Amino acid sequence: MAVLTDVKHKKQIIRQLIDRLAKVDATESADATIKVADEPGGHYLLFNNTWKDGRRYYGCFLHIDVNPDGKIWIQHDGTDQNLAELLMEAGILKEEIVLGFQPPGVREVLGFGGG
Repeated sequence: MAVLTDVKHKKQIIRQLIDRLAKVDATESADATIKVADEPGGHYLLFNNTWKDGRRYYGCFLHIDVNPDGKIWIQHDGTDQNLAELLMEAGILKEEIVLGFQPPGVREVLGFGGG
């Protein structure tokens, strides 16, 4: 497994991951999942915008930031995937991943990057 240190390459990995996760539910219409990417700022989000069984599903279910220092912040993970594991499988070091949705003390115990 190659270690990724280039921010541009990390953003590419995140884009590929976002594309893959946006297609997970094949029962949804093509516009049910909205991908939002702020490339210069390094912000990536997935939103639901659909109706299913008479209920509206709307809101952000994934938010990942790639900081200029190369740290990848998982700000929100509402998926059934293990995003940190997927990132590590793609070559990103555990120490470069920050679980932004966890308090700093928990991040340290789990061995992920601080922040």
